[in-house]
Amino acid sequence: MTENSKSKQAGQADCGAEVERPFDEVLSELEKRHAWKIRIAEDNNPEPAMSRMPYCWSDYDNRHAAAFRERYHLEELLEDVEDDWQAVLLLRHWVFNNMINHTNASLPGVEPFSTLDPTALLTACSVGGTFWCSHFSMVLVAALTSMGFVARKLSIDCEHTADEKGTHHGVVDVWVSKFRKWVHLDPNYDHHFERDGIPLSTEEIAQSWQKNRGEDIQPVIGPKCRPVPRARKGKTGEPEACAYFWHLAECRNDVFRRDGRGSKCMAVMLVDEERKKQRWYQGTPPNTFVKRGYSDGTIQFTEDPAEAYPDVDAAWMNLEQPHKMPYYCRVQLTTPCAPFFSHYEISVDGEPFQRIEGIEYPWRLHPGPCSIEARTVDVAGHRGPVYSIRLDISEDDSATPQWPWPM
Repeated sequence: MTENSKSKQAGQADCGAEVERPFDEVLSELEKRHAWKIRIAEDNNPEPAMSRMPYCWSDYDNRHAAAFRERYHLEELLEDVEDDWQAVLLLRHWVFNNMINHTNASLPGVEPFSTLDPTALLTACSVGGTFWCSHFSMVLVAALTSMGFVARKLSIDCEHTADEKGTHHGVVDVWVSKFRKWVHLDPNYDHHFERDGIPLSTEEIAQSWQKNRGEDIQPVIGPKCRPVPRARKGKTGEPEACAYFWHLAECRNDVFRRDGRGSKCMAVMLVDEERKKQRWYQGTPPNTFVKRGYSDGTIQFTEDPAEAYPDVDAAWMNLEQPHKMPYYCRVQLTTPCAPFFSHYEISVDGEPFQRIEGIEYPWRLHPGPCSIEARTVDVAGHRGPVYSIRLDISEDDSATPQWPWPM
């Protein structure tokens, strides 16, 4: 359940507080028609965060994506997973085991290797090629994408001046419906960060660094999420979380269609008051330089977290004014961002989820507890997070039903 939903429920539980009832106009109309009293018992239906940024993803059924998952037997790798989060961890671990890390990306006896094509990178590793973090990240984005997960490449760095060496590093964000959030992954070290057992996004790690130097978060490694004191080197003498002060997310993540050598693409940088005061430097002193995106226009700066972290695979429900058919409420479904969308599933009053076609569902209401749950399903078979509304409906003996409604 989201913090937004919790706050709504808390507000409803506070009998002394005036709380605006969600969908009040629609529910009031239903109360008037049928002489009902309607109370919202649960509102786990937060309006999704939406972004205007030009994010681009590969199609799940792209022939190169299909060939990638078949060539590396990724469906077999994930055959017995318990949920999508375990699948994500296994894919990260697979990349970690199949890539070889070295500061200078190269092939034995060959010039430095610069391609970003994921199949070429894995093929090169099989004959002794070595690669750095950005290559690890591209292969993980490819593996996740080929299995129907929404993933993107990020760059991160510590807070530093032009006279200091940075810790520039390539990592990955993936949307995990189990947690209804973006989660940071580092395939180069097979790790991520958690707080109270919940994996964190890159921005959450950055905010933890600013707030308390990362004291409230824990690095964990491997598919079994083993806690470790530190997962990778960072700024000398500083906690590992310092390496996440700066971060930007690439918009173009169509890894099976982009130029194999990479190309300039738009990236989104979420800035706050601390980041606005500074500039992001790259390179090694005395040859440091301001990150190129500042001057070439490829960085889109935003202070709105939704622009950098849009909700994926939402099934947000909006209650619409009822038709002239008695007892029914129209439920309109909205999904702003779902790269692999197939259809919706609906569950009413605790019944098994059923596939529906279209974007509207007629919800049959009745006195007593009424509930509706909705979720997306993508072409890979992944279920999105569940959005739910639960009503308690009672007869209002002091009112007169105004049904049948005038035609």
